[in-house]
Amino acid sequence: MTLEDVFFFLATLAGWALDIYQWIIIVAILLTWVNPDPNNPIVRFLNRMTLPVWNALAAVLPSPLKLFAAYFALLLVWFLKVFVPGCLTALGEFAAGRMSALELPVQFGAYFLLGLGIVLQNFFTFLILLLVIWFFLTLVGPSVNNPIVRTLYILLDPFLAPVQRRLPRMRYDLSPLIVAGMFLLFNVVVVSTLIDYAIRLTARGLPLRAGAPIF
Repeated sequence: MTLEDVFFFLATLAGWALDIYQWIIIVAILLTWVNPDPNNPIVRFLNRMTLPVWNALAAVLPSPLKLFAAYFALLLVWFLKVFVPGCLTALGEFAAGRMSALELPVQFGAYFLLGLGIVLQNFFTFLILLLVIWFFLTLVGPSVNNPIVRTLYILLDPFLAPVQRRLPRMRYDLSPLIVAGMFLLFNVVVVSTLIDYAIRLTARGLPLRAGAPIF
């Protein structure tokens, strides 16, 4: 087995491990919605696997986002699923002599940008979905005592408040749709461009230069 094969095996193994951990997080999130028995051995296993990461993220996230630490853990795993196997594959290419020492950090940067772009794309898509849900909730006058409504308000108000202050008084609050449209535009124009650029870097090994054309 060559050194390239070793790095390829490690990249594959890392991808599998992160895939499994991704599903552990998803199952743990779903279980939080039904208040499972904390003494159940499966629940204890899931808590041991996820709570340390969730608590670490909650410690560094801004206050409005602490409630969503589990979802940010999922985003982090999605980033690592791109970055770690990509970097290991690049190291294999370097070990095989198909990549120079100057190209290697470029590939690391490209996989970082690709992972970041995918995380941003999913994060803003998630926010767009919540904003649309919030718009329809405002049409029916949701109860402020509902925990889901309070959670959505805490998360979305920092984005909605600046827009609401600039809108004239209307029968319906259109700020959620306006902010959702802004996030959609950002996803299509900025984030998609970042992802395309990172993919081209990983494919061609081009140097990441300041002022280099993206299109």
